Amino acid sequence: MKNLFNNIKKYIKEYYKVIIVYILILVTFLVEFPYYISAPGGLINTDNKIQTKENFKMSGTLNMAYVSEIHATIPTLIVSLFNNDWDVEKEEEIKNDNETIEEKNYRNKMLLEESNDIALLVAYKHSDIHYEVTNNKVYITYIDELSKTDLKIGDQILKVDNEQVIDKNSLQSYIASKKVGDKITLKVLDINGEKKTRKATLINVADEPKVGAIITETFDVKSNKNVKFNFKESESGSSGGLMLTLTIYSHLNKIDLTDGKTIVGTGTIDINGNVGEISGIKYKLIGAVNKHADIFLVPKGKNYEDAKKIKEERGYNIDLVPVETFEEALKYLENQ
Repeated sequence: MKNLFNNIKKYIKEYYKVIIVYILILVTFLVEFPYYISAPGGLINTDNKIQTKENFKMSGTLNMAYVSEIHATIPTLIVSLFNNDWDVEKEEEIKNDNETIEEKNYRNKMLLEESNDIALLVAYKHSDIHYEVTNNKVYITYIDELSKTDLKIGDQILKVDNEQVIDKNSLQSYIASKKVGDKITLKVLDINGEKKTRKATLINVADEPKVGAIITETFDVKSNKNVKFNFKESESGSSGGLMLTLTIYSHLNKIDLTDGKTIVGTGTIDINGNVGEISGIKYKLIGAVNKHADIFLVPKGKNYEDAKKIKEERGYNIDLVPVETFEEALKYLENQ
């Protein structure tokens, strides 16, 4: 043992400069700082995210756009100094208040699951395909710091004041029937599957009584035309809802919506087919242009105005199409 110690000591003495260099290299490339870098992402072909029995192929592609979130290390911070498309943000700026990064990631995973369920439902509905919605589950995925509740992230809401929570709408309708300051009792299954009783005092949010939490719903959509999703564990978020719905619709009806073009889009989707705004429109547009996309579908409103401004400033050759609903996007693609 003594000889081993002496040999190690001798080795360190002889090669200490090399060891120091290795340590510095490891620190430079591996140590992460409490910052993230938002950068243009690429495209995700939504054909690859679903599986149907139709075996249908389009002449072009329908794609989701995404934002690249890069952990801040010394090399990536240096690159950001010379790349105007890379923006450095503090960790707390990319998440909501009163939320950890782990809780943000959990919320985004749940939002992806909810978005997939809604995309399937909307595609079935517009395809005149009989479907059945079952197994609705309502979860708490974010709690505002102004809320007055002991609800926890991951709680599945079973009852509110002994009223059965059938779906998200039934819970929201019950809360809307109350007044600001009213107290409610909720029966839940916590994230570990244990039954708990929670309390909440309703707060004023935009002149309406609210718990002060984000409610996310998952459900099963059953039909004789089944669709399976192929998302990676690392993928999350709801901003691909519109493009996923269009892709499912295209496969179910064997309609080529692309006309041989590379079509990119972004925007959430709700059960009524409304397209919602998203974050990171700058990076998604740049990513679409870098991949030589022909058309970019953008939620109408601020997203579209921001994208239009960037397109005009940079002289991008891409067709920007503002859309407010699934039907509006579908009509545009069918008539292009």
